[in-house]
Amino acid sequence: MKKTMLKTLSLVAVMIAAALMLGACGAAAPAEPTVDPNVIFTQVAETVMVSMTQTSEAIPPTATPEPTATPEPTQPPAPTVDVSQEQAAIPTISMGPTATVQLYGDAAKWNTQSPVDGKVFSAGQAFNFHVCMSNVGSTTWTSKYYLHYIDGSKPCWVSKTYVGKAIDPGSKWCFDLECRAPDTSGTYTTYWFLKNADGVKVTNGEVYFAFKVQ
Repeated sequence: MKKTMLKTLSLVAVMIAAALMLGACGAAAPAEPTVDPNVIFTQVAETVMVSMTQTSEAIPPTATPEPTATPEPTQPPAPTVDVSQEQAAIPTISMGPTATVQLYGDAAKWNTQSPVDGKVFSAGQAFNFHVCMSNVGSTTWTSKYYLHYIDGSKPCWVSKTYVGKAIDPGSKWCFDLECRAPDTSGTYTTYWFLKNADGVKVTNGEVYFAFKVQ
């Protein structure tokens, strides 16, 4: 920009000097009309202004820089929570033995038996059927209580077997019956029931045994 201005001013100076020289020469020439130096100066000035204007328009405008975005403040990281420390350990509750519910009146609960269901016998094989029951009622079982055959296969020699002594509530009694497997192959089930002295079925006094003969 500065170099352009210097060139323009130099051109103005040269043109003014030329105008003055022409004016001086004009005074000596008889035939040529007198040229007014002011007119020449005005023309030169207009020419210089037009040249400066065109030069200014040719220079591309300086781009205004975009404002720099202010960065957002950095959020501090959230604290890490140790789940193992936050959660208190749940104490383990020790489960004791299941309590036996005592029922009112005559009531029984099956405990164990041998052989277990699914036992396989040979045809005509002799075996002992052993079954234990607990007194979970409120009455005492007397020696007149008995285990009675009800239905199904009848492999044992007797149809009933009695309690051998008084069984108080909370105690148990085990019955033993001598039995013999049928002579025919197949699947069998024998059903028995505990009854009181009056021949009435004791609550939950059912016993059954399923077995096979090959």
